[in-house]
Amino acid sequence: MKKPKIGLPPVRAIATSMQEMINKGGSVLTEPIASAPEPEEDKLKSFTFKIYESELAQIREIQQALPKRDRISIHDFVVAAVKSKIEQERKPTT
Repeated sequence: MKKPKIGLPPVRAIATSMQEMINKGGSVLTEPIASAPEPEEDKLKSFTFKIYESELAQIREIQQALPKRDRISIHDFVVAAVKSKIEQERKPTT
């Protein structure tokens, strides 16, 4: 014995007042609402750089000396080194 198919629920007719409101439409504000200016987003820039095998080997040796839980990727290592160099250069020399 087959189950009877379930049909879609009946569609209700839209009330005439609601239909009139829909047909009336609307208008868009001519002047956008002023909001606080958003700070510029620091976009991520991707590029390729070359490094000598001996330097890469030195980075890997440093990583191998660290405990596994403290190891970071070569990418993160290089980014941290660049940030450190930038901070070092920004400090006023006395």
